[in-house]
Amino acid sequence: PPLARPSPPARAAGAPGGRRSAPKVPRAVVLRQRRRRRRTIIGTTIFLVVFNLVVGGTYAYFQWRLDQINRVHVPGLDEDVPGQVMNVLLVGSDSRERLTGPAAAQAGKEEVGGERSDTIMVLHVDPAQRKAAILSIPRDLYVPIAGTDRSDRVNTAFAVGGPEGLISTLVALGIQVNHYAEVDFVGFREIVDAVGGVTVFSPAPARDARSGLEIPRAGCVELDGTQALAYVRSREYETLVDGRWIADPRGDLGRIERQQDFVRRVMREAVSTGISSPITLNRLIGIGVKNLTVDATMSTSDITHVARRFRSVDPDSVETLVLPTAPQTIDGKDVLVLEVDDAQDEIAKINGQAPISPPTTQAPSPNVGTTAPGPPSPSTTRPLTLADFRVQVLNGTDRKGAAAAVAQDMKAVGVNVVGVGDARPAVYPRTVIRHAPGQEAKARSLQNGLKAGAEVTRDSTLRSADLVLVLGTDFVGFINPAAAPPTTVAPDPAPRSC
Repeated sequence: PPLARPSPPARAAGAPGGRRSAPKVPRAVVLRQRRRRRRTIIGTTIFLVVFNLVVGGTYAYFQWRLDQINRVHVPGLDEDVPGQVMNVLLVGSDSRERLTGPAAAQAGKEEVGGERSDTIMVLHVDPAQRKAAILSIPRDLYVPIAGTDRSDRVNTAFAVGGPEGLISTLVALGIQVNHYAEVDFVGFREIVDAVGGVTVFSPAPARDARSGLEIPRAGCVELDGTQALAYVRSREYETLVDGRWIADPRGDLGRIERQQDFVRRVMREAVSTGISSPITLNRLIGIGVKNLTVDATMSTSDITHVARRFRSVDPDSVETLVLPTAPQTIDGKDVLVLEVDDAQDEIAKINGQAPISPPTTQAPSPNVGTTAPGPPSPSTTRPLTLADFRVQVLNGTDRKGAAAAVAQDMKAVGVNVVGVGDARPAVYPRTVIRHAPGQEAKARSLQNGLKAGAEVTRDSTLRSADLVLVLGTDFVGFINPAAAPPTTVAPDPAPRSC
């Protein structure tokens, strides 16, 4: 046979003109790789679709649940204009109807029937200024009751005329009300338990035998729903100081201070835990559906708007206001009468007609009145004047009208007196000055201006005033402001954060 043509010699790998041949990949491996990529793409797509369905479905579910909250027609509300100030009237009803067991006995269910407004607050939200505030209305405020021809305590307006009667009574005072929300004892207790309790700071062990409050130690204390209810309802609040139980001399004013601080804390807990835990959020909405009553014009978007505003709020950043009042006895009743001129400033703030700003922390000036130099502050832009001293004056003597007279003297020299009242217990042998955290310099300055001096103590719950001056039987007046020796004090330690 003919000889086969010899093949050309193979070129060495890497030789000029040579080309490395790629190894042949088995077809089975290629198919496996293609299937793997396809599964990855399909899995990712399915995940995204399911995620969006779950998120969208959850949002729709919560919207549906919020729509189930009990709504009632409430006449007399101001129109709620989107983007403008919104005021929500918050009413804590003292109805015992749904209480059972020991809680019912503690609250006196058998002795107290009907329903009154145990707590009255106005929650103010200003979206333009990105600020919020709470105005408390003392329950013993003596006002004309809308729909009647008589005057009485403001909580009577709710007992007589329900939400409409209370709103009309407040509107007559000049307070704007856009929405209404009401919760009773059971609802309040369940809200606190749903968020796992709320932590408050107590400077000393505290108690109230009437409400059932028992705080066994000082510091940060977590309150469950039952103890939280006793805390905010306490009217005979006592603290253990140097082995003695001392009653809070501020009475109802002290109760308001504790309520305002607690409401800020429970709102923060409810919003923060609800945002992070769908289970908690569902429980809170369920409690709202069972226990909360709002006006028919409050939409679900209004509720979520308020929640977003308080999502990451610091309790101390919410301004707290109290209508200034003076104690009087009318028809045998101990009531509080509105200080009309001073009240207009607080009403203007809550209506968005005056700026709301947190209490100043600037250092006092040694050249004005009885003020004394305080710790230097990098944020100070001007020295304090006496008008920057927000003072409550309480009568702890047996002389009727002593607090009102001292308040007038303080106003005459320019002090900003934000409230007048009677101390509890009625008689204090020694004058006491209670100061809010960070306000010790002001307290020492006021102490220097008193002829007989005073005891100075810190009150971590104080918010609507810098100082509380409790007149004791040793009070004999003020010295000449120019003669008050300046006092330099170290900065007051920052309040314990809970």
